[in-house]
Amino acid sequence: MRELYNSMLEYYDELFPVEQDRIDFIVSYAERIRKSGAASGMVKLLDLGCATGTTAIQLMKTGMDVTGIDSNDAMIQSANRRNPEPKTNARFFAMDMANVKKYFSPGSFDIILCLGNTLAHLNGNEDILDVIRTAAGLLKKNGVFIFQLINYDRILDKKITELPAIETQRSRFVRKYAFTGDGHINFHATLISSTGNMVFSEETTLYPVTLKELTGDLREAGLIEEDLYSDFDRGPLGKDSLAILGTASK
Repeated sequence: MRELYNSMLEYYDELFPVEQDRIDFIVSYAERIRKSGAASGMVKLLDLGCATGTTAIQLMKTGMDVTGIDSNDAMIQSANRRNPEPKTNARFFAMDMANVKKYFSPGSFDIILCLGNTLAHLNGNEDILDVIRTAAGLLKKNGVFIFQLINYDRILDKKITELPAIETQRSRFVRKYAFTGDGHINFHATLISSTGNMVFSEETTLYPVTLKELTGDLREAGLIEEDLYSDFDRGPLGKDSLAILGTASK
C-alpha cells in the first residue's frame, strides 16, 4: 500500500479534490455539537487516514481544532508543508490507525473522520472493528463518527472488476479489481499521463467490508447508527450507490 500512495502523492490532490459539500457536511455536525453544549471551546476533530491533510486544514479554517494521522510518511510531510502558520489548531502525525489509542486519551475528540475508503485498506473485519472501537473510545459523549467507503455490497453482488476512471487535465486514473478467493480484493491502480505515458502501476489488497458487517461493528463498538447516505449531499443510499457515507454517535 505504501508504494501505491507514494507513487500517487504528486497527483493525489487533483485526483481527490476536497469539494465544498464535504466540508459543509462535516461542519453541520460540528454546529450540532456546539449548539448542544457538548464541546467545551473549539470542536476537536480527528481525521483517520488524512492523506495530504486538505480536508483537515479546510475544517481548521472553519474554527475547529484538528488532528490528522496517516500511516504514509510522505502524505504527512505534504500535510505539514501545506499547514499554514500559526500551526496551533492543526497538527499531523505519521501513525497507524491501530496505534492511535496509545497517543490520545479517551474522550479526546468531538468528531472522528474515516473517509475515502480508508477502512477497506485494513486486513479484515476484525481490524475494522478494532479501529471503530478505538474511535468510540476516543469520542466524547455525544461525539460523532463519520465514515465513508466504496459500496462493496454492489461490487460483490455484481462482480464489478473496474471502477470509473478519474480524469484530470494531466492524467487518467484507472482502477481495477480482482477477486482473490479468500475474501479480499486486489486493487490495481494505473495512472496514465495526458500524453499517454504510464506514470505508475501499483497493486494493494483491500477488504470489501459489507454494510451488514459495518453496521454490526458500529453496534459492537457501542456507537449508535444515525444516518446512511450515498454522498455528502445526503443522497439516499441504495443498492446501486457507488459509495456509503454514514454517521454514528456515542
